[in-house]
Amino acid sequence: MSTRTPITRAYCVQLGEVLSIAEARRAFFSLPEPRSRFRFLCSNERCDLAIKAEVTAVNYDKRPNDTYRIAHFRENPKYDHAPDCEWMIDEDAEEVDGKLPGETDGEAFLRKARRKLHDYIDVFDPTAEQEKGGGSPGETNGGSDVPGGSRGEGIGRGKKVSRSHKTSSLERLVECYRQARLELSEEEFKAMKLKIVGEGEIPLSWYFKSIAYAKVGGSSRVIHGGASLVRRYGAGNDQDLGFKLRFFDWVDKKPVFLYVSKEQMSEYRFRRYLDGILRQPDADYFRVFALGELSLAPKGTSINLEISDLKQLVLIPGHKRPAATDVDTGAVEVNGALKA
Repeated sequence: MSTRTPITRAYCVQLGEVLSIAEARRAFFSLPEPRSRFRFLCSNERCDLAIKAEVTAVNYDKRPNDTYRIAHFRENPKYDHAPDCEWMIDEDAEEVDGKLPGETDGEAFLRKARRKLHDYIDVFDPTAEQEKGGGSPGETNGGSDVPGGSRGEGIGRGKKVSRSHKTSSLERLVECYRQARLELSEEEFKAMKLKIVGEGEIPLSWYFKSIAYAKVGGSSRVIHGGASLVRRYGAGNDQDLGFKLRFFDWVDKKPVFLYVSKEQMSEYRFRRYLDGILRQPDADYFRVFALGELSLAPKGTSINLEISDLKQLVLIPGHKRPAATDVDTGAVEVNGALKA
């Protein structure tokens, strides 16, 4: 018996939690070296009754810039799943190439485009719970996609798994956006929809705004752009050092900076993961994705991108490739800057 719907979460034996692949990567790189790969089981407890159904996790132990293949979970063919496993569907409508009864042409087009992705996000909740305390490196509670990290009990034979994939993890949403930008045609990408909790449904592409087109003041979008590391803040060489990034694009003819204090870093559960990204020796620049707002600096000569929580920040190291197409956005890099 094989799974037919994409596996978007699995139970990590070492951490005792159900994780998305993005959470698995953060937890893995938050561990001190030397690190050992995690073991994952199906998120459905009933798959443990006879054989502990293992799930294969691909590329979670590699940073996004180290591989062109998106991190994802997949079935391990050596193991069977329970009939009522959440990843088992008796009749998978997603595999139908034509239109389903009552389905419009647009809905059929979107359904077929979505199945090209490992983990498409339908719903994003930007109002995730505030983290409590520093936590240990392997902890993943706070912003988890699975309430309490609990394992499921199956859906019952013949029943349908909910097609709504909801997350409060910005990193998981960014993974979805990047893969959609890479794997889908321009028409398919523009058709992708995203429901924002408290706002409504909009095209996925609209929720991501290049910093070159951002405005000073309130923002309810993921601001993104290329930036260089200016310096680290704080004493010593530990993982708690703060940092300052400078964006390549300017806003209102002023340079834009992102500053993270040493105190913010020390309070962040996955600081070792973030510190490791900043310390990569071959990184020429960083792709920044942030849920924040632009504000004028006190002296009025520059602009700051402000975030209240490091869960609202995703950094992806980049490498200069003159006249090459960037796999994240389809833009062309010239001297480290991204040109649309």
